[in-house]
Amino acid sequence: MNKLSGLIDRIVELASSAPEEYKTQLSRRVAKLRATFKKQQERCIEFLQLSEEYADKYLLSISSEIRQQSSFLDMLEKRLDMAKTLRRQAVDLRKSYESGTVANMKDVRATGKTSPCCLQKKNAETSYFQHYCSRFQRTLTCLAKWTLS
Repeated sequence: MNKLSGLIDRIVELASSAPEEYKTQLSRRVAKLRATFKKQQERCIEFLQLSEEYADKYLLSISSEIRQQSSFLDMLEKRLDMAKTLRRQAVDLRKSYESGTVANMKDVRATGKTSPCCLQKKNAETSYFQHYCSRFQRTLTCLAKWTLS
């Protein structure tokens, strides 16, 4: 832009040294050239301003998309943690149930009957089993809420 302005100034200098018969015609053309240059300069500035506004809107859109994706990833991470917890609880529950059942079966095979000690142990294991069942149920309920979200 500065070069073009410099060239127009140079044309004005050359027009001033031209013969008289061409000076008015050259002066009109230089004035027209300056006006066209001025309009072109204004259009360029408007275009740059529009480009800047568009870029700002585009960046805001990208930023919004990143926030949405981040919250979605956070939700997925929570679901994964809950699934891992659920799996651990299910394994603990299975082990607890199996160990109690195996111990009782060994007692019955060894003695041929259940002993009061065995009943107390069974009651304790049942209580433990019920505790894990309730935790497991709460985890399932929580997981269902996350899945439906």
